[in-house]
Amino acid sequence: MTIHLRRLSTLLAVVSLLLLSACTKYNFVETGLAQREYPGSMWAYFESHPYDWSMMVRLSKRIGLQSAFEGTSTYGKQITCFGITNHSWRRYLLKQYADEITNNGGDGEAEAQKLTDDQVLELLDKLDANKAKAFILNGVIPSEAIPLESFTPGRASTDSSNPIGTGGKTYTMASGKKLWIYSFRTAFNNVPGTGPEQLFLVSASTQVTSFVASHNIRTTTGIVHSLQYNFRPTDF
Repeated sequence: MTIHLRRLSTLLAVVSLLLLSACTKYNFVETGLAQREYPGSMWAYFESHPYDWSMMVRLSKRIGLQSAFEGTSTYGKQITCFGITNHSWRRYLLKQYADEITNNGGDGEAEAQKLTDDQVLELLDKLDANKAKAFILNGVIPSEAIPLESFTPGRASTDSSNPIGTGGKTYTMASGKKLWIYSFRTAFNNVPGTGPEQLFLVSASTQVTSFVASHNIRTTTGIVHSLQYNFRPTDF
């Protein structure tokens, strides 16, 4: 009886290990924003993940920012990029399109919903180059590749007249824009400080707080932190 129990225990242990291995492999499928290490430049990373970054690539090519992500520009060999995903670009473009039609007396929302993907790309191609460059460089820290764990912890402001809280650090972005950036460990099961660490970016000029959806995507020319899907390029 003892031998059978030992065999059963061994079998259960093996099965448990296999299940754990399967779960681990599933949780770390190297696709999209789940990939934390990329063996190439930031530009190559963007190109290889079109679901999230095809608009960033298309726009950067047109306005001459490709070298910034290849590490060959004046912004440095290593940069930190708070990346704007396709969802954010699309929402911004559709909102601009809808507002223009509405201002001319039409139903902007309804017309915007009818646009095809190709028509949205046409809007992207018409986006003012200087404005687009500022949008992208507002999210770039030059000459530093900063992972989540190296940002200074802080706390959100409780003063409605001042969006800058305590701790954190103010960074001058590649565009010249200043952003207050801080990390904060959120609550888990209502226990403060036991949840995942998050990264928050605050613009004093717009008084908007944005957070990072995916951290520490490491490339050979820097680190990408992907901004939340509902981020707006005008939030900075």
